[in-house]
Amino acid sequence: MALPHLHGIVPPVASPIGPDEAIDVPALQRLVGLQLQAGVHGLWVMGTTARFDLVTERQARTAAEVVAAVAGSRVPLVLNVSDMGTKRTLERASRFDDLPYDYYAALPPWYQPFPRGELISYFSTLADHLSRPLIIYNAPWVCNQLTFDELLRLAEHPRILGVKDVWPGLFRTQDFSVPSRRERNFSYLHGSDLIGTSTALGADGFVPALGNAFPELCVALWDAARAGDDGRAFRLQTQLTRLARAMSFGPMLACLEAACRHRGLLDRMLPAPMSSLDPETSRKVVSAIEEVGFLPEPASEPVAGGLPG
Repeated sequence: MALPHLHGIVPPVASPIGPDEAIDVPALQRLVGLQLQAGVHGLWVMGTTARFDLVTERQARTAAEVVAAVAGSRVPLVLNVSDMGTKRTLERASRFDDLPYDYYAALPPWYQPFPRGELISYFSTLADHLSRPLIIYNAPWVCNQLTFDELLRLAEHPRILGVKDVWPGLFRTQDFSVPSRRERNFSYLHGSDLIGTSTALGADGFVPALGNAFPELCVALWDAARAGDDGRAFRLQTQLTRLARAMSFGPMLACLEAACRHRGLLDRMLPAPMSSLDPETSRKVVSAIEEVGFLPEPASEPVAGGLPG
């Protein structure tokens, strides 16, 4: 059976933790439940927002099990299995092969720069041997970020079906057109909060960290942009951008933790050595959120036309 086209809002699910740093299972169930209720189109599990690099293998396994159990088959599931080398990544992924994930995702190895040919070989070998199709995770905070030309080359591989590209520019979806991507069954997921504009320019979807705390707004913005409701999309994008300002009062993930706590989703999501915000800064985050509001305006009547599928 063909996999569903990965698209829309695919939040990178945080990993709630308790005082002993074990996964807070009830909190994770609430968090995923809110995502599904909001109508997200997929879930990205054990990504940077979950701090896959800091949690233990046991924590990662628990989180992956909980998300899969709550989500069921309602939306596509992507599991990040990034590690530092080909064998290590393949072995790490194999520990999750019994779970019902649709895709695996992987960053390039990030410790030291590799020659470009070795990076191509890394992703091609993963795609050849992983038990699930591969989504490339391309992020600027690793030293081996792929170039656009390298992404285009890897998109030719039949088992590399997409990329989460954390790229500030908005032109890649125009240079790699929708028809070209559809021909390859390839999804371009933008790691950006500029959902309205990037959707209008052809992005297939988004992996927004803000989707943890504000999934209703992210989904409504996607829907408005896809429907060609430009006025509503502009207003919702402005609202989301103003909410993003609340993430600037301290480390971004610490601010996101305060936002999720404000919504009653979790108490903590930052494994050691990361720290929560102090009470005063947390109040600034909450005050900024309350000033803007996190729920979208009611939907307008459908607009004729809209973007192609």
